[in-house]
Amino acid sequence: MRTITGPIGELWCRDPVLSAVAAINAVLFGAFAVGTVLDPTVVNGEPAWLKPTKFAGSIALVCATLGWLGVHLPVDPDFRRRVSRIVGVGLLIEIVLIGGQAARGVGSHFNRATILDGAIGGIMGVTIVIVTVAIAALAVRARGNEFDVHPAFAAGILLGIGWFVVGAFEGAAMIAIQSRVVETTEPTVPVVGWQLVGDFRLAHFVGLHALQLLPLAGYLAAVGHRRGLVDYPRRVVYLVTTGYVAVLLVTAALGVAPALM
Repeated sequence: MRTITGPIGELWCRDPVLSAVAAINAVLFGAFAVGTVLDPTVVNGEPAWLKPTKFAGSIALVCATLGWLGVHLPVDPDFRRRVSRIVGVGLLIEIVLIGGQAARGVGSHFNRATILDGAIGGIMGVTIVIVTVAIAALAVRARGNEFDVHPAFAAGILLGIGWFVVGAFEGAAMIAIQSRVVETTEPTVPVVGWQLVGDFRLAHFVGLHALQLLPLAGYLAAVGHRRGLVDYPRRVVYLVTTGYVAVLLVTAALGVAPALM
């Protein structure tokens, strides 16, 4: 029990707002997952509660990660708390609207069937842009200041936030074409079922998870350096980032390929 409550308690101490939003969405993730089993309603060819389930899980992960890493950013604590509130409230608005649309048995994204649906989509779009800009502001404020962690870990945190922001704004491409996919006969990605070609969700997914992978790479490189196993830890972080960005660019190219043909 101590191994579980320890990190949770530490997360709460680091950022109560984001840890609370993460906890709320973790509970919603479980509730929505039950809904996918019990509710036979289908929206756009998939269980109505599947999208809220995925978004609740994603929001919980993003909030927990930002809450954990944010304390290391060399920014004014008041500024960091304001950003936490903006991100927390914004993401709560998102999940409430997504869940509400599922409860109505309609799609939450790219749905302009009624004035209400269009308004909800517009609110979601504006909200996520505000949240993304707020997160980007953290990295901008921190850049060039002295971190209290190993330089490799600091590089991983900044790069992770930066590429997360890029991944988040890839959603703007989907909004621009009012679709997340260009229908093709290409094979799909196992488990998630996304198209390998013509589907913007794959690049979006890769970009968002830079927030976890790149700081982790920086942390492991720092640990390796302290133990004498890695001579140039920041080079390791930059190498991992280069590979990750290459994957991101490939998935983005695959997403837009059908539209360019």
